[in-house]
Amino acid sequence: MTRFAGAVIGMAAVALVVAYLAFGWPVLLLGGPLLVGIAITLLALALTERPREVLRERRAAHLGESPWKQATERGGPAAGGLMSGFFEVSPQAAGLPEQRPALAHDARRAGARRP
Repeated sequence: MTRFAGAVIGMAAVALVVAYLAFGWPVLLLGGPLLVGIAITLLALALTERPREVLRERRAAHLGESPWKQATERGGPAAGGLMSGFFEVSPQAAGLPEQRPALAHDARRAGARRP
């Protein structure tokens, strides 16, 4: 996580420097606060990573394995998820749709001239 955060801050800083060289000082009015916002967001993620990991370990110890993992290990589909049934084909009415009658004998194509 630390390496990822360092890479993100580094890329943001390089982008800010390139934009400063290309457009001048007005870029700093927007880019500076954005860089600080990125740093604060990554700091918050880094600080909450350890409590989330502890919670994940506690849940795994309490509940055992995930039912989703067990279903995939069995080779069967996972039962009842958010998108379950979304891709199932709905039953269709049997039979053909109503057929249209053929054109009358004296009908002509659109734009055709009369003889």
